[in-house]
Amino acid sequence: MQDTNHFKNSNSLDEALCQLVKSIAIEEEALASLMQAEADKTLAFVGKERNLPTQPSTSEFIQFNQTVTKMLDSILMAEWMLMKKMDSVMEFQHLLHSSGSNTAFKEKDGIYGDRDSSFDNEDIHLHNELEEIDY
Repeated sequence: MQDTNHFKNSNSLDEALCQLVKSIAIEEEALASLMQAEADKTLAFVGKERNLPTQPSTSEFIQFNQTVTKMLDSILMAEWMLMKKMDSVMEFQHLLHSSGSNTAFKEKDGIYGDRDSSFDNEDIHLHNELEEIDY
């Protein structure tokens, strides 16, 4: 479920793109915190001296490894999605500035058609165009 209020408050496509970049940065910070927590957990598991202070069994080693792998896989997938979002933002930015105005997009890969109304118009729901992007 998307919150359309973010886009209704945007006065321009540039502002919407700026909001997207800010949201990407916030998510990057959250992922960095998760990675730090995972590193701290690993350090606690193996010990500062790498002496395995909890004396884990083989099955505990395997379980710990699987847990870390799942978390890192999830972080990697989230990072990939953020990269694709940033690629889309950069493509929109390029199209915006190469067209010379906010009123038209050049068609690219059949996704964007010519726009005959201003992006500053509050009746335009930018999120509809953004939903068509493959993240």
